[in-house]
Amino acid sequence: MGKRTKTSTKPKVKPVKCKKCGHTFMPADVPTKKQWTLVSPMPDKDGNVTITIMATWDCPKCGKNITGSMGKTKGDFQGKSKKQLVEDKLKSSENFNIGEFATEVGVAKENLLKILKKYISSGKVNGVIEEDMFIFK
Repeated sequence: MGKRTKTSTKPKVKPVKCKKCGHTFMPADVPTKKQWTLVSPMPDKDGNVTITIMATWDCPKCGKNITGSMGKTKGDFQGKSKKQLVEDKLKSSENFNIGEFATEVGVAKENLLKILKKYISSGKVNGVIEEDMFIFK
């Protein structure tokens, strides 16, 4: 079986548990006292980094100060995923050089060609590939 990859940028949220009394609550259910963001120092193989939103709360049951994660999400340094960059380019309806755009996005030219052919065959975009150019119809 192949490795499954998650493409969603929706934050992962887990319940927070008080170490003193054992009470468990969801981070959004209790007001935070302080919030900050941690960014992983090393990106994964796709160039995405893990962004963790940390916070402190007072336990609603016993009042103990709790520090924990409000949620984690994947992000990249360009601010948009590779898929979003390709979709934005296709929405612009401007002809482009496939090789140059592949370098800009950070994918192999062959992979970008496969993606573009898939968009054309599914009818999501109306264009043709001629030599190294994507031309809109």
